Amino acid sequence: MKFFKFFILLFGVFCQGALFNETDVLSQIEDISTLEINCFTSETCSRNWITKYNEVLRKLSEDMAYLKFKKEAHEISDHKTLINNFNLLFNKFLDKTKKIAKNFMNNDKNWNSVLRRMFKLASTKELSFDKEEDNIEYNKLSQELRLIYSKAKVCDNSTNECLALEPEITEIMTNSRDYDKLLWVWKGWHDATGPKMRDIYTRTVEIRNKAARENGYKDLSEKWMEDFEDDNFEKNYDDLFEQIRPLYEQLHAYVRRKLKNVYGSKYPPTLNPKLIPAHLLGNMWAQSWENIYELVTPYPEHDISNFTSFLSKQITANKMFQIAENFFVSIGLDKMKESFWKNSLIVKPKKNGRCHPSTFDFFNGEDYRIKMCVTIKSEKDFFRVHKEMTEIEYFMAYKNLPTIFRRSANPAFHEAIGDSISLSVRSLKHLKSIDLINFDSLTKEQEINFLMLVALNKVAFLPHAYIIDKWRWDMFRGKINQTNLNQKWWDFRESFQKIEAPIKRSENDFDIGSKFHVAFQMPYARHFVSKILEFQFFKALCIHAGHEGPLYNCDFYNSKKSGYFLKQMLELGASKHPSISLKVLTNQTQISTDAILEYFKPLQEWLIKENFKYSDKTE
Repeated sequence: MKFFKFFILLFGVFCQGALFNETDVLSQIEDISTLEINCFTSETCSRNWITKYNEVLRKLSEDMAYLKFKKEAHEISDHKTLINNFNLLFNKFLDKTKKIAKNFMNNDKNWNSVLRRMFKLASTKELSFDKEEDNIEYNKLSQELRLIYSKAKVCDNSTNECLALEPEITEIMTNSRDYDKLLWVWKGWHDATGPKMRDIYTRTVEIRNKAARENGYKDLSEKWMEDFEDDNFEKNYDDLFEQIRPLYEQLHAYVRRKLKNVYGSKYPPTLNPKLIPAHLLGNMWAQSWENIYELVTPYPEHDISNFTSFLSKQITANKMFQIAENFFVSIGLDKMKESFWKNSLIVKPKKNGRCHPSTFDFFNGEDYRIKMCVTIKSEKDFFRVHKEMTEIEYFMAYKNLPTIFRRSANPAFHEAIGDSISLSVRSLKHLKSIDLINFDSLTKEQEINFLMLVALNKVAFLPHAYIIDKWRWDMFRGKINQTNLNQKWWDFRESFQKIEAPIKRSENDFDIGSKFHVAFQMPYARHFVSKILEFQFFKALCIHAGHEGPLYNCDFYNSKKSGYFLKQMLELGASKHPSISLKVLTNQTQISTDAILEYFKPLQEWLIKENFKYSDKTE
């Protein structure tokens, strides 16, 4: 009965006018798993197999995109079950073909480099489990972790009122300046999530580590780093952080002093004076500090609201997307497809529907969509629209590649490219050029205020993004275990973020579990790398545009040369090693912090002088 219900649901999914069902999937898996004798040593046979593989992968990816869009845009409960079941089939396809691709890759090293790269990528898909019971247990426990996070609430026992993370808890963390109220929601959220996840999470790591070893890796950390295609990834990752650490520590010392002036009388006597209580930075995870900008503004009397609050009520959600499209067309990239305007969801639906921004590539060369609930007069959404549309440009640029190559050059590229566009869009030069502001320059004090606002978002984020996977890699390697899970997490936070728990925590807690990407077991290192790449891409685009002057005021709007080099990189997808894609745009083969340090150099110099004036030490 259960199978019959699933079959009927799946049979009812229309994809480009064609019906797709479980029998079709299983038939195609069986077909692609049947090889001719001596096929592994025949280049002709290998080409035929990878061609078939790419077509099946394309069709499965198309159907999955339709299912996910319907689920996220309309919150259709049946589609959640359908997606879970479809995922099982998709993973079965990837598991079977991964082993075949590995055999092809190992049999002949002299084949065409494009062919070898396709086999390499096809052989490094998701981990497979040797034992089906491990697969079943892992999926069950993973679902439990997701449910704990998704259903967590903070309840006030005196009023029986319960608050969800979105929107109530987030609004309190964003807007409240009440020390005790912030402490209450911070503690409440961490208590409602981590302790319930602790043992479950530990077991999922055991199972996944076992699978990683069964798939030929030392442990899960090696698998997670694989997609960056860098044999020295962790060392380079650490080096990048050490290069930006001085900038972060100057920002931290300044913010620490400002917050102490506001909340110092409430600080517990046990607080380390070199650290900041974790609940005071305007965000549950202290990953972005821009919400406390008004508490730490360098020059409060030099207002920049006419620069940062520029949208009028006349600019509708649709108009925001049209402005973004105009930016891309101005640099020589493509217009959005007609289907994009027809099918995208850009305002909150009256019934159901998730609002977290997402982009969708339907793998048919015609259908691309955005799901995003735009808020009118939201400058954050204005920049986010440009970022999300950049992903659509990426999809369209690599649409003619074989399916296996139709993805980001490495896990950080997608996000970094979108954010580099947003840096141009938020410049005074750009906002003036599209008539959203009517003044030509900022005073020196306003420039420092502006850079502070950007740094509270982007620089403050870096150590947070850096440590999440550093902690997990150590757990995967056995350096962190049941006896020190939480202590090691706070050791990382204190050493790198210079953040301290505002209230005593113990090994009964599991505070890293309060983070979505941990509960949902999603790698996070890409977010750190993308933030560095964002500025590297941005500077390269500015150089191509012939920009002169401070990097933070660069705008490459209307620069066909910038667009040409950007599109050259986008069109490569994952068909080349990431270092080659990087060189196409930047003429560099290594990820570099030079650009982000140049962007914030005026602010860093100001912070050094300001902190010295007040004898604030950064160590």
